[in-house]
Amino acid sequence: MTIASILELLRNNAALIAVLAPFIGAPLCALMPAGRWASLLAMLAALIAAIAAGDLALRALSAGAAPIAAMNALGLRLDGVGAFAGALIAGLATLVSIAMPAFIGRRASAPYEAGLFLIALSAWLGLAYAGDLVTLFIAAQISTLALAALGALGASADRAAASGAYRQLIAGAIAGALMLIGAALVARASGGTAFDALAEARVAAPGAASIGYGLMIAAFALLAGVAPLHAWMGGYFSRAASFATLAFAAIGAAAQLAALGRICAYAFASPELGEGVSRALLALGLVSVAFGSIQAIGARDVRRLAAYAGAAQAGCVLIAFAMGSPAGFSAGLVQIFALSAAALALTMAAPVPGAITALDGFARRAPFASIAMTIGALSLMGAPLTIGFLGRWRLIEAGVGGGWWWAAGAVIVASLSAVFYCGRLIERLYFRRASVAQTNPHDPWRIFTIPALLCAAAAVLLGVDPAILLAAADASGRFLTGAAP
Repeated sequence: MTIASILELLRNNAALIAVLAPFIGAPLCALMPAGRWASLLAMLAALIAAIAAGDLALRALSAGAAPIAAMNALGLRLDGVGAFAGALIAGLATLVSIAMPAFIGRRASAPYEAGLFLIALSAWLGLAYAGDLVTLFIAAQISTLALAALGALGASADRAAASGAYRQLIAGAIAGALMLIGAALVARASGGTAFDALAEARVAAPGAASIGYGLMIAAFALLAGVAPLHAWMGGYFSRAASFATLAFAAIGAAAQLAALGRICAYAFASPELGEGVSRALLALGLVSVAFGSIQAIGARDVRRLAAYAGAAQAGCVLIAFAMGSPAGFSAGLVQIFALSAAALALTMAAPVPGAITALDGFARRAPFASIAMTIGALSLMGAPLTIGFLGRWRLIEAGVGGGWWWAAGAVIVASLSAVFYCGRLIERLYFRRASVAQTNPHDPWRIFTIPALLCAAAAVLLGVDPAILLAAADASGRFLTGAAP
């Protein structure tokens, strides 16, 4: 075989490589003698996945349905949300893996934490590329178990971490039961579990199918932390190991929201189901914006604030998906990108412990980390020249174009609420004096802020010149509603 043929073979199997690279790297990380080597191996596996997922997304979104034949040969399915989300998930995982040594340090459990992170990454990519409901269910369960174990490993330093992981595990078990029942109902009504069949099936029992899709949407909303199904998130974010909360906030929530978007797209393909699914998404999105915003305003912990702010932003994503149009899905994907960028900047750069009082004077101790947090907060506000503003604008544009004028009201509520809790965060960073007890001259966040700064820079650069991101999101929306469902 020539080099060209080998490269072509690898490109045709890009999805499989993206999923298997972290899965194979996980046991190798666990065998490493030290956390430093495990972190380097995890970084390499995440980078390979990012290259494969990025190449697949570029080919899929530029060539439409061309790569689908190769995907089906592997038992996978590529659609617009999966193409966009796969590249986003793997890219964010690469950034997170760069900062991994600052979180797991030299603990005895460090190699296992790196391995669990890779298992979760493989499962999150599986959610993006799954070709049927069974694979989707398995990927969701693996990600839940890996994330719970990752959060529990911090119990050696803080026993409260086990409690946070237990909350997440219970939420995952409930979501798994809902997903299993929902998938069974959809399969019975549509005659199969493959997404190819769902996209073209004539639903024999619309009532059962509606209930099934509703249960699956509720399951992924629970896993993504959409309010009011996010009761487990506060305890998990404030108690579980900090690296586990970073992985979920920056990557896991985006993967679950993307899976929810895929499910919704196939439901919209059936005229009998589209209106009911749209109403359910709309109601859940409005509730999430309201609940998340109120709780974020009263948060006393930086990571809890990030969790509740994420719930509010996730509500905007659901409102965008509820439109069921290419413009709506495009706006939802931009919102997911903005949410992930802001979450990574906030949770990665935040000091440990995460009490909001620890931010007092933090800009003097860790100026670069504070810059990353400030940009993340401004993006959550929807400030102009940030990716958050672009996401809100696209949602308003899609809503007005579809006759949903009141969608602008939800966006305004989310932005005004964010001004309160993000403004309080910025005020503590720059305008308060830290106590001696909070000052730590060996603060590791001064060193490992490169990924947070890169993400913050992307939030600004793509807010100023969003042509590339908008082209990818628009192509994803057209691909999803044209070539797929």
